[in-house]
Amino acid sequence: MARAARRFALLAGPLLLALVSAARVPIQRHLISVKLGDSIEVVQKIYPPKSEWPAFRDKLGLTRYTVEKGAAKQLPDDVYKLRFGMRRKRLVYLQVIYSAQSSRKKPLSELVAEMLLDYGEPRRSGEAYWWSDGSTVARASNVELPVVSAGDDRNVEMLTSLEIMDHDVFRYR
Repeated sequence: MARAARRFALLAGPLLLALVSAARVPIQRHLISVKLGDSIEVVQKIYPPKSEWPAFRDKLGLTRYTVEKGAAKQLPDDVYKLRFGMRRKRLVYLQVIYSAQSSRKKPLSELVAEMLLDYGEPRRSGEAYWWSDGSTVARASNVELPVVSAGDDRNVEMLTSLEIMDHDVFRYR
């Protein structure tokens, strides 16, 4: 009996390993025409700034930028805000916050369901869902936006956010 179990493990082990490896799809390292590793010049060529983008250096040594809708000549219509971080002149963090209209069309639950098909079951921390392939992390969550329209009695609106980043940036977030 033990001999049959060992033989089965020897034969089935590599097959199971191959199935698990095949199911693990690498996280895409690009989002809205920008990819991790791009320089600031490439990002600015894709989304030309109307004025200088505000930047600050964080505790991780990243130079972080925030690009609002009117700060670039052409952001995609469904993007409300773009945040990204550069380290050693290379893009290592990218967050896209989608517009209210786009977030209503595809709420967080639908985005997570789509990503589940590509990357499998997500890990979860609070209200955020994330996937990792060892070198790249994708994270989906909601961002609260204060509502200031007259006659609207809601205090905040939830906007869908999608982030991609190098694994070491996620580890120290």
